[in-house]
Amino acid sequence: MEEKMTQTRKLDAYSKAGVNIDAGMLFVEMIKDRFAKAWPGTERNIGGFAGTVPVPKGVRSMVASTDGVGTKLILAAVMNMFDGVGRDAVAMSAVDSYVAGIKPSYLLDYFATGLLDPEKHIAIIDSLIAGCKDACCQIIGGESAEMPGFFKRDWYVDLVTFAVGFDENPIRYAPLKVGQKVYGLPSYGAASNGFSLLRKVHGLNTSPSKMRRKLESESLMGYPLAEALLKPTPIWIKALEEERAKGVKFSGHIHVTGGGLEDNPPRILPSGLKMVIDRSSWERPGIFYFTQEKGKISQRDMDRTFNNGLMMLSVVSDDGVPFDCPHAFEIGVIEKRKGNEAQSELVGKYSD
Repeated sequence: MEEKMTQTRKLDAYSKAGVNIDAGMLFVEMIKDRFAKAWPGTERNIGGFAGTVPVPKGVRSMVASTDGVGTKLILAAVMNMFDGVGRDAVAMSAVDSYVAGIKPSYLLDYFATGLLDPEKHIAIIDSLIAGCKDACCQIIGGESAEMPGFFKRDWYVDLVTFAVGFDENPIRYAPLKVGQKVYGLPSYGAASNGFSLLRKVHGLNTSPSKMRRKLESESLMGYPLAEALLKPTPIWIKALEEERAKGVKFSGHIHVTGGGLEDNPPRILPSGLKMVIDRSSWERPGIFYFTQEKGKISQRDMDRTFNNGLMMLSVVSDDGVPFDCPHAFEIGVIEKRKGNEAQSELVGKYSD
């Protein structure tokens, strides 16, 4: 009987069209098993039509954000290195919510591929769970879609996350003012931004076999290029929440994503203030120097495209306890803006 059922499944019409229902069901069961270990009881949400969560008492507002990993996923798929991309996806949406002033509580994900391989792609779910642990939130559901013919190649993947938070314990930012110190929290790599330029500079817009050879054979400071490019995005929410619990007061946080160190700081600054950032106050990961030299990229293009080693910036108020996060380092200061000066002023040279 079991053999007959297997044969029948292999011949079903949807499988002939390229969608393996059985693989999808196996993937769901694998996800449930992992959720049961990460957040006992939440596995019941998986496989349903939607995730359901309680709304905290007294909530007056919520924050929601969504983002994806982008073309970094091409490199991850070529190398079958999916153990960091879930963390990348969580960081992109959860940190956006956090800098808006509300810690994310829940997250949903959308994963799509041309050909689902549960044993291979479950690494993405493992990485999503790990990212959520650092972001202080939990996954309540998502969607896994197998879409033959949609992608240029069946082994391509896409990954997007959606974060939601409630205001029961908002970050009450102190007013921004002249003299406040700015701290940076490291990125360790390119995170999920600038990969279209990275792929162009490093000759990775080519066939999968040539791409794989380049990623494996070219090295950067003794490490394969693939490792340098696919470093997972660090998530600093837990570390910053620990500082807030000690009594540290912040006047703003910045997520350094698209737009880099030039275009992101002005998003939190009033018109009369500017942020002065000293490039010499931290050491850039090698991938940035290597890319800048190889691609002959101007300093301004680097500063507008990449995070250059900083994943988050935190402006610390002077009326709380001292900020002594072991991961952070002082990189700048808030100053008065004169006339039409740029609100993000980068000075000095990077310590490469």
